[in-house]
Amino acid sequence: AFSAEMGLDIRERVRLLQALRQAVESERLFVVYQPQVNLISGEVVGVEALIRWRNDDGTFVPPDRFIPLAEASGMIVAIGDWVLRVSCHELVRLQAMGLPNLRMSVNVSQIQFRHPEFLDKLNAALLDTGINPKCLELEITESVAMEDPAFILETLHMVRELGISIAIDDFGTGYSSLSHLRQLPIDRLKIDRAFVTELSQEVSGGHIASMVIELGRNLKLTVIAEGIEEESQAQTLLRLGCHEGQGYLYAKPLTAVQLKEWLQTRAEHL
Repeated sequence: AFSAEMGLDIRERVRLLQALRQAVESERLFVVYQPQVNLISGEVVGVEALIRWRNDDGTFVPPDRFIPLAEASGMIVAIGDWVLRVSCHELVRLQAMGLPNLRMSVNVSQIQFRHPEFLDKLNAALLDTGINPKCLELEITESVAMEDPAFILETLHMVRELGISIAIDDFGTGYSSLSHLRQLPIDRLKIDRAFVTELSQEVSGGHIASMVIELGRNLKLTVIAEGIEEESQAQTLLRLGCHEGQGYLYAKPLTAVQLKEWLQTRAEHL
Protein backbone atom coordinates (compact mmCIF):
# COMPACT_ATOMS: atom_id res chain seq x y z
CA ALA A 1 0.00 0.00 0.00
CA PHE A 2 1.06 3.55 -0.69
CA SER A 3 1.67 5.30 2.64
CA ALA A 4 1.68 9.01 3.41
CA GLU A 5 5.32 8.61 4.39
CA MET A 6 6.21 7.25 0.97
CA GLY A 7 4.36 10.11 -0.66
CA LEU A 8 6.37 12.56 1.39
CA ASP A 9 9.59 10.80 0.49
CA ILE A 10 8.78 10.91 -3.23
CA ARG A 11 7.79 14.59 -3.05
CA GLU A 12 11.03 15.33 -1.21
CA ARG A 13 13.04 13.55 -3.89
CA VAL A 14 11.24 15.39 -6.69
CA ARG A 15 11.84 18.71 -4.94
CA LEU A 16 15.49 17.89 -4.41
CA LEU A 17 15.86 16.79 -8.03
CA GLN A 18 14.39 20.07 -9.29
CA ALA A 19 16.74 21.94 -6.98
CA LEU A 20 19.66 19.89 -8.30
CA ARG A 21 18.74 20.76 -11.90
CA GLN A 22 18.67 24.45 -10.96
CA ALA A 23 21.95 24.09 -9.04
CA VAL A 24 23.61 22.65 -12.13
CA GLU A 25 22.24 25.46 -14.32
CA SER A 26 23.15 28.26 -11.91
CA GLU A 27 26.59 26.78 -11.18
CA ARG A 28 26.01 26.21 -7.46
CA LEU A 29 27.92 22.94 -7.68
CA PHE A 30 31.66 23.26 -7.20
CA VAL A 31 34.68 21.03 -6.78
CA VAL A 32 36.90 20.85 -3.70
CA TYR A 33 40.20 19.03 -3.41
CA GLN A 34 41.50 16.97 -0.50
CA PRO A 35 45.29 16.52 -0.35
CA GLN A 36 46.79 13.04 -0.21
CA VAL A 37 50.21 12.60 1.39
CA ASN A 38 52.97 10.03 1.50
CA LEU A 39 52.87 8.71 5.08
CA ILE A 40 56.64 8.26 5.28
CA SER A 41 57.88 11.56 3.80
CA GLY A 42 54.82 13.76 4.38
CA GLU A 43 55.11 14.83 0.74
CA VAL A 44 51.88 15.74 -1.06
CA VAL A 45 51.37 13.09 -3.73
CA GLY A 46 47.88 13.91 -4.95
CA VAL A 47 44.46 15.39 -4.38
CA GLU A 48 41.01 13.86 -4.54
CA ALA A 49 38.34 15.90 -6.33
CA LEU A 50 35.03 16.00 -4.46
CA ILE A 51 31.78 17.64 -5.50
CA ARG A 52 29.91 20.09 -3.28
CA TRP A 53 26.51 21.78 -3.56
CA ARG A 54 25.99 25.09 -1.84
CA ASN A 55 22.50 26.58 -1.56
CA ASP A 56 21.85 30.29 -2.02
CA ASP A 57 21.55 30.71 1.74
CA GLY A 58 25.05 29.28 2.25
CA THR A 59 23.95 25.89 3.56
CA PHE A 60 25.23 22.72 1.93
CA VAL A 61 23.36 19.69 0.61
CA PRO A 62 25.37 16.61 1.67
CA PRO A 63 26.74 14.52 -1.24
CA ASP A 64 25.19 11.34 0.20
CA ARG A 65 21.80 12.99 -0.36
CA PHE A 66 22.24 14.35 -3.86
CA ILE A 67 24.65 11.89 -5.50
CA PRO A 68 22.21 8.92 -5.34
CA LEU A 69 19.55 11.21 -6.81
CA ALA A 70 21.88 12.38 -9.57
CA GLU A 71 22.60 8.72 -10.30
CA ALA A 72 18.96 7.63 -10.30
CA SER A 73 18.00 10.48 -12.64
CA GLY A 74 20.97 10.01 -14.95
CA MET A 75 22.19 13.56 -14.29
CA ILE A 76 25.39 12.10 -12.86
CA VAL A 77 26.69 11.55 -16.39
CA ALA A 78 26.77 15.29 -17.18
CA ILE A 79 27.83 16.23 -13.64
CA GLY A 80 30.59 13.61 -13.61
CA ASP A 81 31.91 14.76 -16.97
CA TRP A 82 31.98 18.34 -15.68
CA VAL A 83 33.85 17.33 -12.49
CA LEU A 84 36.39 15.44 -14.59
CA ARG A 85 37.05 18.48 -16.79
CA VAL A 86 37.23 20.97 -13.93
CA SER A 87 39.66 18.63 -12.14
CA CYS A 88 41.88 18.17 -15.19
CA HIS A 89 42.08 21.94 -15.71
CA GLU A 90 42.93 22.38 -12.03
CA LEU A 91 45.65 19.73 -12.30
CA VAL A 92 47.27 21.72 -15.12
CA ARG A 93 47.37 24.79 -12.82
CA LEU A 94 48.69 22.81 -9.82
CA GLN A 95 51.43 21.17 -11.86
CA ALA A 96 52.47 24.57 -13.19
CA MET A 97 52.99 25.63 -9.54
CA GLY A 98 55.95 23.28 -9.45
CA LEU A 99 54.22 19.97 -8.67
CA PRO A 100 54.78 18.13 -11.97
CA ASN A 101 53.98 14.68 -10.58
CA LEU A 102 50.88 15.57 -8.58
CA ARG A 103 48.04 13.07 -9.05
CA MET A 104 44.38 13.98 -9.45
CA SER A 105 41.85 11.39 -8.25
CA VAL A 106 38.33 11.64 -9.63
CA ASN A 107 35.40 9.50 -8.49
CA VAL A 108 33.45 7.76 -11.22
CA SER A 109 29.95 6.51 -10.57
CA GLN A 110 28.62 3.25 -11.87
CA ILE A 111 26.21 5.05 -14.23
CA GLN A 112 29.03 7.09 -15.77
CA PHE A 113 31.24 4.08 -16.04
CA ARG A 114 28.54 2.15 -17.93
CA HIS A 115 27.68 5.04 -20.23
CA PRO A 116 28.47 4.16 -23.86
CA GLU A 117 30.37 7.43 -24.35
CA PHE A 118 32.42 7.12 -21.16
CA LEU A 119 35.77 6.33 -22.80
CA ASP A 120 35.26 8.93 -25.53
CA LYS A 121 34.54 11.61 -22.93
CA LEU A 122 37.54 10.54 -20.90
CA ASN A 123 39.79 10.73 -23.93
CA ALA A 124 38.34 14.12 -24.92
CA ALA A 125 39.04 15.50 -21.44
CA LEU A 126 42.66 14.33 -21.73
CA LEU A 127 43.11 15.88 -25.17
CA ASP A 128 41.38 19.17 -24.30
CA THR A 129 43.36 19.76 -21.12
CA GLY A 130 46.64 18.23 -22.29
CA ILE A 131 47.33 16.60 -18.93
CA ASN A 132 49.63 13.63 -18.60
CA PRO A 133 47.23 10.67 -18.26
CA LYS A 134 49.64 9.09 -15.76
CA CYS A 135 48.68 11.86 -13.33
CA LEU A 136 44.97 11.08 -13.51
CA GLU A 137 43.39 8.41 -11.36
CA LEU A 138 39.80 7.22 -11.48
CA GLU A 139 38.23 5.93 -8.28
CA ILE A 140 35.51 3.34 -8.52
CA THR A 141 33.86 1.73 -5.53
CA GLU A 142 34.35 -1.89 -4.71
CA SER A 143 30.69 -2.64 -5.48
CA VAL A 144 31.06 -1.25 -9.03
CA ALA A 145 34.23 -3.29 -9.54
CA MET A 146 32.34 -6.47 -8.67
CA GLU A 147 29.38 -6.04 -11.01
CA ASP A 148 29.38 -7.65 -14.43
CA PRO A 149 33.04 -8.71 -14.19
CA ALA A 150 33.64 -9.14 -17.92
CA PHE A 151 32.41 -5.64 -18.78
CA ILE A 152 34.31 -4.02 -15.90
CA LEU A 153 37.50 -5.87 -16.75
CA GLU A 154 37.35 -4.79 -20.39
CA THR A 155 36.54 -1.15 -19.53
CA LEU A 156 39.28 -0.92 -16.91
CA HIS A 157 41.82 -2.29 -19.39
CA MET A 158 40.78 0.40 -21.88
CA VAL A 159 41.14 3.09 -19.21
CA ARG A 160 44.60 1.77 -18.36
CA GLU A 161 45.52 1.80 -22.06
CA LEU A 162 44.91 5.55 -22.01
CA GLY A 163 47.61 5.67 -19.32
CA ILE A 164 45.20 6.46 -16.49
CA SER A 165 45.47 4.68 -13.13
CA ILE A 166 42.61 3.12 -11.17
CA ALA A 167 41.80 3.04 -7.47
CA ILE A 168 39.24 0.89 -5.69
CA ASP A 169 37.40 3.04 -3.17
CA ASP A 170 35.56 1.90 0.00
CA PHE A 171 37.55 -1.28 -0.05
CA GLY A 172 36.51 -3.80 2.56
CA THR A 173 32.94 -2.56 2.77
CA GLY A 174 31.68 -4.92 0.07
CA TYR A 175 31.96 -8.66 -0.26
CA SER A 176 34.16 -8.99 -3.26
CA SER A 177 35.81 -12.18 -4.27
CA LEU A 178 39.55 -11.86 -3.96
CA SER A 179 40.12 -13.92 -7.07
CA HIS A 180 38.15 -11.31 -9.02
CA LEU A 181 40.03 -8.46 -7.40
CA ARG A 182 43.31 -10.10 -8.38
CA GLN A 183 42.36 -10.03 -12.05
CA LEU A 184 41.45 -6.36 -12.12
CA PRO A 185 43.99 -3.94 -13.59
CA ILE A 186 44.12 -1.63 -10.56
CA ASP A 187 46.85 0.49 -9.02
CA ARG A 188 45.58 1.53 -5.62
CA LEU A 189 43.41 0.23 -2.81
CA LYS A 190 41.65 2.77 -0.66
CA ILE A 191 40.90 1.91 2.96
CA ASP A 192 37.46 3.11 3.98
CA ARG A 193 37.35 5.73 6.75
CA ALA A 194 35.32 3.43 8.98
CA PHE A 195 38.32 1.12 9.31
CA VAL A 196 40.64 4.04 10.00
CA THR A 197 38.37 5.30 12.79
CA GLU A 198 38.41 1.78 14.20
CA LEU A 199 42.20 2.04 14.70
CA SER A 200 41.62 4.36 17.67
CA GLN A 201 39.49 1.75 19.42
CA GLU A 202 40.46 -1.58 20.88
CA VAL A 203 39.13 -4.16 18.48
CA SER A 204 39.41 -7.83 19.26
CA GLY A 205 40.98 -10.02 16.62
CA GLY A 206 42.97 -7.39 14.75
CA HIS A 207 41.95 -4.57 12.45
CA ILE A 208 40.36 -4.75 9.04
CA ALA A 209 42.77 -1.97 8.02
CA SER A 210 45.76 -4.24 8.60
CA MET A 211 44.19 -6.99 6.48
CA VAL A 212 43.47 -4.58 3.62
CA ILE A 213 47.04 -3.24 3.77
CA GLU A 214 48.49 -6.73 3.74
CA LEU A 215 46.25 -7.74 0.86
CA GLY A 216 47.16 -4.62 -1.11
CA ARG A 217 50.86 -5.13 -0.58
CA ASN A 218 50.60 -8.78 -1.62
CA LEU A 219 48.87 -7.68 -4.82
CA LYS A 220 51.64 -5.07 -5.36
CA LEU A 221 49.18 -2.19 -5.03
CA THR A 222 49.65 1.17 -3.37
CA VAL A 223 47.42 1.45 -0.30
CA ILE A 224 45.89 4.76 0.75
CA ALA A 225 43.80 5.39 3.87
CA GLU A 226 41.09 8.04 4.02
CA GLY A 227 39.60 9.80 7.02
CA ILE A 228 42.84 10.08 9.03
CA GLU A 229 42.08 12.52 11.85
CA GLU A 230 44.69 11.77 14.50
CA GLU A 231 48.46 11.44 14.43
CA SER A 232 48.15 8.09 16.25
CA GLN A 233 46.06 6.70 13.36
CA ALA A 234 48.69 7.85 10.85
CA GLN A 235 51.44 6.21 12.92
CA THR A 236 49.53 2.94 13.19
CA LEU A 237 48.83 2.91 9.44
CA LEU A 238 52.48 3.62 8.72
CA ARG A 239 53.54 0.78 11.03
CA LEU A 240 51.11 -1.56 9.26
CA GLY A 241 52.70 -0.68 5.93
CA CYS A 242 50.14 1.73 4.47
CA HIS A 243 51.72 4.01 1.83
CA GLU A 244 49.52 7.10 1.67
CA GLY A 245 46.79 8.93 3.54
CA GLN A 246 44.27 11.73 3.47
CA GLY A 247 42.06 13.28 6.12
CA TYR A 248 41.54 16.21 8.48
CA LEU A 249 44.91 15.56 10.12
CA TYR A 250 46.42 17.02 6.94
CA ALA A 251 43.62 19.09 5.41
CA LYS A 252 39.91 19.11 4.86
CA PRO A 253 38.66 19.27 1.25
CA LEU A 254 39.74 22.72 0.00
CA THR A 255 38.58 25.03 -2.76
CA ALA A 256 41.15 25.65 -5.53
CA VAL A 257 42.19 28.94 -3.88
CA GLN A 258 42.49 27.39 -0.40
CA LEU A 259 44.46 24.47 -1.82
CA LYS A 260 46.95 26.80 -3.45
CA GLU A 261 47.46 28.63 -0.12
CA TRP A 262 47.73 25.32 1.76
CA LEU A 263 50.38 24.03 -0.66
CA GLN A 264 52.38 27.26 -0.44
CA THR A 265 52.29 27.28 3.38
CA ARG A 266 53.28 23.64 3.47
CA ALA A 267 56.19 24.20 1.10
CA GLU A 268 57.48 27.00 3.36
CA HIS A 269 57.33 24.76 6.44
CA LEU A 270 58.93 21.66 4.96
